[in-house]
Parts: sequence; structure tokens; C-alpha cells
Amino acid sequence: MNLPNKLTLIRLLMVPVFVIIFNIYKLSSILPAVIFALTSFTDFLDGYIARSRNLVTTFGKFMDPLVDKVLTQAGFMVLAGVNIIPAWTVIVIIFRELLIDGLRILAASNNITIAASIYGKLKTISQMITIIMYLLSGILTFIPSLIFSILLYISVVLTIISGLDYLIKNIKVLDLENI
Repeated sequence: MNLPNKLTLIRLLMVPVFVIIFNIYKLSSILPAVIFALTSFTDFLDGYIARSRNLVTTFGKFMDPLVDKVLTQAGFMVLAGVNIIPAWTVIVIIFRELLIDGLRILAASNNITIAASIYGKLKTISQMITIIMYLLSGILTFIPSLIFSILLYISVVLTIISGLDYLIKNIKVLDLENI
């Protein structure tokens, strides 16, 4: 197993660690934010290493975005679970992820690969930044709560835009003429 794939698996294994640490400390410590931030950074790192060293694998193409979703959804769920963010935002995000994963599975069954788009990458980055900022909100009390809300709504809007982008660009996969 190459280094980028090991980093992806480490990121996956860090999700329960993050959830446990969050449940212990909530927003009273910087530790959940540090764990989430370092874990998120491995997403950039594994992609950079895989591309720069020509280590891109089928496993990595499948697992990397899946693990990103597990990480970000865990972050949003724990925040919603303690009423820090509204549950409806998490529902919108999870709905988009399941919809696009279904589209990707359908496409793969027809030997079509749906590549990551710039909107999908921006969505993931905005979600990770939003979660980190909310995890730091107990410490960054000088930042107005409106800033956190704006970050969350930007993430939700990018989530919707990226989902629509994938659907529009890959509508043929749905074979709507044969419903």
C-alpha cells in the first residue's frame, strides 16, 4: 500500500478518535479542532503526494472522497448533535452526498467515471474550514456568531451548487428517457 493510501486510511481511522475527543471536550478545548484540522490536512497531503509521485490508484480514487465525506459528515453531525448548528444544514449536506454517491455508482456500473469538479473541491474545503471554525468557537469568543453562520451557509450553498453541477454534467447517466 502506497503512502497516499495509507494517509487516507489514517484519516478514516481518525474519525472515531475525533468523535470521541469531541464528546469529551465539546468546545471547551482546542483538541477536537486540532485533531479535525490535522486529519483534514491529510486530504490535501495524500492528493498532492499521489499526483506528484504518480501514485494515483483505483483504491485512492474511491476511498479518498469517501473518507472526506465520512470526516466532514461526522464533524457536522457532532456539531448538530449538541445544537451548535441547525440539523437541517446537515440533512442538506448528507442528502447531496448520498445523491452524488448514487450517481457515481450508477455511472461506474456503466463504465463511466465522474471526476471531481472544482465545485466539489471547493465544497469540501469550505466544509472543513467551517467545521474547524465552529470547533474553535468556544475559544474564539471574540468572533461574532454571524461569521460562523455565514461560513456554514457558504458551505451549504457550495454543497448544493456542486451537487447540481455533478447532476447537470452527468444527467445522461440517469437515462431519464427510459424511466
